[in-house]
Amino acid sequence: MTEELYPFINKVDETFDEKDLQRYDLTFESGERTFGYSIRDVEKNRFIALGYFRNRLNDLTNSFPWLSGQFHAVKGIIGSARFTLIPEALFLESEKESYFNFIHEPETGELILADRLEHLGICTVYGIHGSSKNELDKVFSKYTLVHISTVLMGSIWMNVKNMAGRNVFLNLRDGQFDLLVFEGKQLKYCNVFKFLTTEDIVYYVIFVFEQLNLNPEEMTLALLGNIEKQSQCYDLLFRYIRNIEFVTRNENFDYSYLFNDIPGHCYYTLLNSSS
Repeated sequence: MTEELYPFINKVDETFDEKDLQRYDLTFESGERTFGYSIRDVEKNRFIALGYFRNRLNDLTNSFPWLSGQFHAVKGIIGSARFTLIPEALFLESEKESYFNFIHEPETGELILADRLEHLGICTVYGIHGSSKNELDKVFSKYTLVHISTVLMGSIWMNVKNMAGRNVFLNLRDGQFDLLVFEGKQLKYCNVFKFLTTEDIVYYVIFVFEQLNLNPEEMTLALLGNIEKQSQCYDLLFRYIRNIEFVTRNENFDYSYLFNDIPGHCYYTLLNSSS
């Protein structure tokens, strides 16, 4: 039985060939209540498909049986709020559970994973429930996992490493947002916040600005993810932060014409996990 799908967006270029998946890299993003994917033609370095749904992965496999096919490479992004950052010089793979449990209460069946960001000298240690991992294993025979903070830190660093001063980035997603602060090429702050209302978002942002002594009249807040200029969230942020801009699309990739009507800052992590 095919589950009913609830897409935010689902665009697939007519050049996509389900019978020749080795031509493509698949990136997926698995959330508590959402699932998204992007497909990139490896040879052309061109994104040709993008989908984001208010469904779990299990709901999509009947409608998109090619998800379990043999792609050139498959990368999964985990958006859990349960993570911590460890300086790479202090990180030991054998101690990752200890690092994690120092910050978070252990949960039954939770697996602890770690990513390395060598250019930043940081390791991301994060949790994924065993049931969620099993769900992924049933669909994808071979794939790598990274935490969403790893994708954000790595891709944003490429843009700010030669910039002076402090730069603040807010990535809005379903029920959570990520906030990162760079000073030049040095990461100064990275955290995720859960929210219920748009007022919650503004409260946490202003709180971080105060804690880091960032002047909202002078700093620029760069937005990415699922936020539009014509939105209550943008309006509320603009009341307190006068300089707001949207991140532009990564010029290191090419994009199908289907992306022409998708704002460049939207679905950022699905389109930047390889940058």
